[in-house]
Amino acid sequence: MKNNIKPALILVLSVLLTWNVYLTYQLTTIPKGGNGNENTTVEKVVTEFETDVVKVVDEVKNKVVSVITEKQGRVAGSGSGIVYKNEKGIVHIVTNHHVIDGGTKHIVRFSDGQEIAAEVLGSDPYTDLALLKVEADLDIKAFKLGDSEKLNVGEFVVAMGSPLGVEFENSTTFGIISGKNRVVPVDLDGDGVSDWDMVVVQTDAAINPGNSGGALVNMAGELIGINSMKISSNKVEGMGFSIPVNEVVPIVEQLAQNGKVVYPQIGISAISIENLNIFQRNYYKIPEDVTSGVFVVELSGNSPAKKAGIKEGDIITKFNKETINTFKDFRRELYKNKPGDKVKLEINRFGEKVDAEVTLQ
Repeated sequence: MKNNIKPALILVLSVLLTWNVYLTYQLTTIPKGGNGNENTTVEKVVTEFETDVVKVVDEVKNKVVSVITEKQGRVAGSGSGIVYKNEKGIVHIVTNHHVIDGGTKHIVRFSDGQEIAAEVLGSDPYTDLALLKVEADLDIKAFKLGDSEKLNVGEFVVAMGSPLGVEFENSTTFGIISGKNRVVPVDLDGDGVSDWDMVVVQTDAAINPGNSGGALVNMAGELIGINSMKISSNKVEGMGFSIPVNEVVPIVEQLAQNGKVVYPQIGISAISIENLNIFQRNYYKIPEDVTSGVFVVELSGNSPAKKAGIKEGDIITKFNKETINTFKDFRRELYKNKPGDKVKLEINRFGEKVDAEVTLQ
C-alpha cells in the first residue's frame, strides 16, 4: 500500500507547484491598483491636475515681485507685488499700502533677482493698495486681469508671493475660493477699534506675512485678487483674504492719475452713537431709546451738509435707504459715491424724522 501512496503524493506536489508558478506569473503581470484601464485613468487624471497648476505658475511667476521697504537706510520690511502694466520702459507695480507705509525708499526685486529702485505714485489706506513705478526696459508682460465677480466658491486658485522675505520669493500655495464678498473689519489708525470694513475674497491657499501685495490667480492664469491679510489665531487655519481685482482696478487708476484716491466730502464731524458715554449722551441730550446712528457734532464752513440743511445735533440713521448704525457704516456708504453725486439722508432731529438731499463735494 505504501508503494501506491508515494506516486499519488508526488502527483499532488507536482500539481501544487505548477499552480504556484501560475499564480506567481499572474501576480507579476497584473497592474497595481486594479485592471489596466482603471490604472491608466487614475494616472491620467493626476497628471493633468498637476500639469494645470504647474502651467499656471510657470506662466505668471515672473509677474510676481518682492517689494523691499527701507527707512533711514535700513530694511524696515518686505512684501510682494504684481506687474500691473509695462509700457515704454515704465513698469507699474501694485502692492499693499501697508507694505510701503512709512518707508523712505522702496526696491522692487524681480523674479530673475534684479533689484530696481521704485517710486511711489500713490497709496490708499482704506483699500490697502499702493502703486509703484519702476523705470526699466524689462521683458515682462503684465498680468491678465480676471473678473472677480464671476468667481465661484470651490474654484481652484494659486497664491504667490514672498512670505517671510525675499529668501522665499515666488512661493506658491494652492487652494480654493472659500467665500466671496466677505466683510472684514480693520483698524486703520492703530487705536484698537475697527474703523473700516474691507470687502474681500476668502481663500484657504496659505497667505503668510510677506505675501501681502502678491497675486491670487485662477486656473486661467488671470489675476483675480491682491493678497492682503489673514486671520492669525491658534483656533483658525486656512483663512486668507484678497482684495478682488474688480475693486483694485478703479483704485489703481485713480492712484495713477491723481496720486491718491479722491473720496467725496460731505463736511461734517460725527461720531457713532454707540461710542458716546453716558456723560456725552446727557450733554448732547440724546434720548435713552436712541442706540444707533451717527451724531453730527460739527459742520464745516459752507459744506454740502450745511447747504442741505443738516444741523449740529442731528442723528443720521439712513444713507440712500441703507440703515446707518455706526460711523463706519456711514463712511462705507459715503465712499461708494463720487464728488458731484446726490445722496439722500434720513435724520433723527430731536425725535422728528427729517429727509435731506446732499450734493457731495
